[in-house]
Amino acid sequence: MRVEIKIDPDVAETSAVIYAPKMTPELMTLVEVLEGAQGKTSLLVAKNDDKLFVIEPDQVDIIRAEGGEIKVYNNKARDYLITKPLHEILESLPSNFVRISKSAIVNIGRVDHLSSSFNGTMHIVMKNGINDYISRKYLGDFKKRLGM
Repeated sequence: MRVEIKIDPDVAETSAVIYAPKMTPELMTLVEVLEGAQGKTSLLVAKNDDKLFVIEPDQVDIIRAEGGEIKVYNNKARDYLITKPLHEILESLPSNFVRISKSAIVNIGRVDHLSSSFNGTMHIVMKNGINDYISRKYLGDFKKRLGM
């Protein structure tokens, strides 16, 4: 990778532009570092059977609203409850998490496979076997994040 830095005293805020043929996990990590994502919450606190669990985001497959509750499904397909709304949870997660619908967020690194579905949506299957649909509203951003 070629790196170029230009020092200009007239620039008000430091910024970076990355040119790449497609989005990769390495680029996502670089973006996190450049955006200061290290300061983001690196753990989720969730409840299951009246116990609190600390969950690392890398273990999370999908977070979704179900029946008035926010459920977190990890790589063992076990579900936990979180009291925060989805938009607040998404803000605290690293950049490998993306919203796929009004009611769901997925970890891109835990996607098993995708398939086209009816009326412009996509069917998504996570590595833990959980299924969901990517709505048309969020499909463009999802594809962009995958480098498609």
